[in-house]
Amino acid sequence: MHRQLVAARLDNALTARLLLTAGTVMYSLVPLVVDLTETHVFHPDWPGHARFHMVWLLGMLLGIGLASLHFIWRRSDEGAISIRLGGVLGLISLGAFFVSAATAGLYGGTLNDAGGVPDLDGLNANVLAFSVALALLATGLLLARKADPW
Repeated sequence: MHRQLVAARLDNALTARLLLTAGTVMYSLVPLVVDLTETHVFHPDWPGHARFHMVWLLGMLLGIGLASLHFIWRRSDEGAISIRLGGVLGLISLGAFFVSAATAGLYGGTLNDAGGVPDLDGLNANVLAFSVALALLATGLLLARKADPW
């Protein structure tokens, strides 16, 4: 019985790591590929200061993502606490996106610009992708909790 419990916790930890890794890649690496193009950083209608902030954001997301991957995959005596820390960093990053999206009307923001990333069947591509990333992170965090309930 003890071996089965240990095996189940190891399976949960591995699955949690894989889900958290997928979510982390989606919020930290994919934006580099998408946003270092004419739809964002090199968008002809964007002011220089907006481009500066976009590059800054991409650098922060990459740094947070790399730190998250370190915590998710490092060997640790702390059990799943390290794995969960990696996931929580992702929740902070994605939470900031969703707060910005929800409050865009307060500061004149928009989810898309003309010539930007097009919608997918009426759904904003960023909201769709980051919702999937959020679901992956949340599921990974729940499994990490089962791997180490403390």
